[in-house]
Amino acid sequence: MAATLRIEGDLTVVAAAQQREALLQALAGAEGELVLDLGDVQAIDSAGVQLLLATRRSLAETGGSLSLRSPSRVVIEALQVYHLHALLPTPPKAA
Repeated sequence: MAATLRIEGDLTVVAAAQQREALLQALAGAEGELVLDLGDVQAIDSAGVQLLLATRRSLAETGGSLSLRSPSRVVIEALQVYHLHALLPTPPKAA
């Protein structure tokens, strides 16, 4: 069963350490898959993107996967800027 973590507020260098701790706890409870609900992320910078990539890499090393749920507009824009849609795909929006 996938573990789900909802991230709110910022995924920026200022908040990265705090968010990293929450991600580490979620990784410990993830049985193969971690779902990040990013619908309430208000800001993201390169530190936040690196945190997502590191989480993905940690899961992949143990055969797990990372899924992004409901990414906010700023998350989608950051993934576009860094050309990361292939590594961090987002589900299509429901019609």
